[in-house]
Amino acid sequence: MFSHGARRRFVGHNGHVIKTSLAHAKAHLSALVDQAEHKNKRILILRHGKPAAAIVPVEVAALTRKRTTPMSDEDAQRSVHAFVDEFSDAEPQTSAVDDLLQGRR
Repeated sequence: MFSHGARRRFVGHNGHVIKTSLAHAKAHLSALVDQAEHKNKRILILRHGKPAAAIVPVEVAALTRKRTTPMSDEDAQRSVHAFVDEFSDAEPQTSAVDDLLQGRR
């Protein structure tokens, strides 16, 4: 299912992250949602090779605990930068343009 436009990459202790182009995600959205829902996979959607969105299990997206104090602006920026750095350190095997062109042949 993930042979064109998607690949798995081990990221930390959380398991595998599946990186895929936007074109591939559009064509296989149901399968990607199934991976997140039933297999707890995290899918990072790339636009032009850069992280644009993610599909994650509901448990990851749901607020499981309340913060006792609001996060400072600096802490929020550090958190966002750490997230982007974690998921953007590798290029996809297939670009979104190549993925689109292959789908039209």
